[in-house]
Amino acid sequence: MLKIRTKLRIVAAIAACLAVITMIASCEKEDDKVDVKLLDTETSGLYHMRKFMYDEQYRIKEIWTYSGGVLFEKEILTYTGEDLTKYEYAYLVEGKVVSMNTRNYIKKGNTISWSDGVEIIEGEDMGSQNFTCTITLNDDGYPKKLEQGLLNITSVSTFTYVKGNLTKYSYDTVFSSDSNVPGERNYTYGKNRSAYSSCKTPKWFLLLRYFEMASHNAVIKSSYPATTYSYEFDSDGFPTTYTRKFWGMSYTSEFQYKY
Repeated sequence: MLKIRTKLRIVAAIAACLAVITMIASCEKEDDKVDVKLLDTETSGLYHMRKFMYDEQYRIKEIWTYSGGVLFEKEILTYTGEDLTKYEYAYLVEGKVVSMNTRNYIKKGNTISWSDGVEIIEGEDMGSQNFTCTITLNDDGYPKKLEQGLLNITSVSTFTYVKGNLTKYSYDTVFSSDSNVPGERNYTYGKNRSAYSSCKTPKWFLLLRYFEMASHNAVIKSSYPATTYSYEFDSDGFPTTYTRKFWGMSYTSEFQYKY
């Protein structure tokens, strides 16, 4: 009986040891995953190729856009402390800047505002009007309300989030006192990360620029237009390709990252 008990204890000890080894191996495998990846390039038939450059805080500082290997757009982001304060857009022809637009962001409390000069043509007269925008941020720095105005046209948009993902975008554009166009889009997400999830550029800028693609997780469905997204992911759970399908059309993009 003593020998049997001793053998049982030995077997139990071996089983416990194997369980610990398995747990350690599992943890090591999980720890091998890369948690931070910055999007280096996005290549697609729709957007040609975009290349992203970052500062030491993992914030986008420049975006270069190519068509057929030729650089034709440059976007430059300038920060003051933790805040994004200036955005510049340059259009290039044969490597030379032919036009440059600058947008200065003014932050007051939880609001950020800016205005863009827009040329208005009426008959033979040409004037200039400001297209004004104000966003209100939530406690996480995400846009929860966007107000825009130009002449007698105003637009108010609201944003809803769940765990860092944009789940609903509602808007109402008013053209006059008796004419408006409301709308709403809803988004569904998977468990894998999005291509922008490691980027530390202020979320309000990323979400207003890339909408659902800038959420923390990879979007898999949106309601209007009815859109589905399919992906291939790398071993760390970041998308390497995605295909967007809507209105009988499909567009595929490829992502490459830097660490």
